[in-house]
Amino acid sequence: MQAVEWKSALKDVLEKNVREEYKDKINEYLDFLTLLIDKWWYNDERKREKYAYHFALLTAVSDRFNTTRAKINSFYAFLVYRGYVSAYRLMKDKCVAGGESLYTWLRMYRDLLD
Repeated sequence: MQAVEWKSALKDVLEKNVREEYKDKINEYLDFLTLLIDKWWYNDERKREKYAYHFALLTAVSDRFNTTRAKINSFYAFLVYRGYVSAYRLMKDKCVAGGESLYTWLRMYRDLLD
């Protein structure tokens, strides 16, 4: 699958489902994912296997509910990772169902980038 396809599909999902106040960060998030995928791809085999499912969800061109939620949660976790908003605020505003949905993605970001 070409990168343009999944990025376009991901951008569409986010533009439809992310709160208006955070939509200006979508393009930054897509650039972040490009870096993240490069770090994942060139990492050791253990980490590639550990996070393969995460990247399969992000790059899936699918409108299934769980895939869509994973993409949205990944975006909100990016906002927390970059310090744009707190996890507490996202949970309080009901942007995400709970902390675990954010922290799963945050652990991956930290493991690959920090």
